[in-house]
Amino acid sequence: MRIELPDTSIGAFVHGCQLREVDEGAVTALKGLLRERMMICIRGQSLTPVGFRDAMTRLGTPMLPSDGNVHPEVRELNVISHEDRAKTGKVVGFHWHTDQSFRERPAALTTLFGVETPATGGDTQFANMYAAYDALRPDMKAELDQIRVVHRYRSTRKDTLARGLTAEQEEALPEVLHPIVRTHPETGRKALYLNRNRMDRIPDFGPDRSEALLDRLMAHATQERFTYRHKWQPGDVVIWDNRCTMHKANGDYPEGARRYIVRMMTQGERPV
Repeated sequence: MRIELPDTSIGAFVHGCQLREVDEGAVTALKGLLRERMMICIRGQSLTPVGFRDAMTRLGTPMLPSDGNVHPEVRELNVISHEDRAKTGKVVGFHWHTDQSFRERPAALTTLFGVETPATGGDTQFANMYAAYDALRPDMKAELDQIRVVHRYRSTRKDTLARGLTAEQEEALPEVLHPIVRTHPETGRKALYLNRNRMDRIPDFGPDRSEALLDRLMAHATQERFTYRHKWQPGDVVIWDNRCTMHKANGDYPEGARRYIVRMMTQGERPV
């Protein structure tokens, strides 16, 4: 197994590793690399949907999809494809976000398997939220450490696709209150915890002040110095930690190109 690090503060490539064959020592090494680099890409994988699910389950307990296109054969997976853009003109997840923050216990890890990927475009971008927090002034850190934000499925700030939930299902999802700075349960490090799609408001602030702060933090966290842009290859398995990253999808691949990716998330804990 060979590790390659890009010239960024986030991300790592793993070569010479077949997930369907790895032993517990290799799984432990991958978990350690993920803790260090927040996002990893394991190249050259050949997996069935069941094989992908089984390999990713070694990283954590699967979180069943609540929306989107659930895989027809494997209920722990859902499908992200070019058909989403063909139907609506937009790709799922085109704003910076972290997965499932509208839940009391959001996703810990998200894992994607690139079954078919376009030759150009369709990249996924990632932001290092540890670095974004570390770069703040001390007085701003002290202020943010006290702030909690309401997250909800259909936030007033939401401007992306909502798939698969009925109005009744959406109504059944309660609002949740999460810290704007969370402490990672494994590393003990602090990270900004933001989601353009699901952050609704800061309860103790008026609407204008709440919007201004959330927009300011989103702009800060997505500066180029904190980010990495992943260019997909077929057979890539990409894994990231939602507790210390954000990500976004890009729909800039050519018309008619195929992009078929399967996803599994793992269950996380309540942010603190």
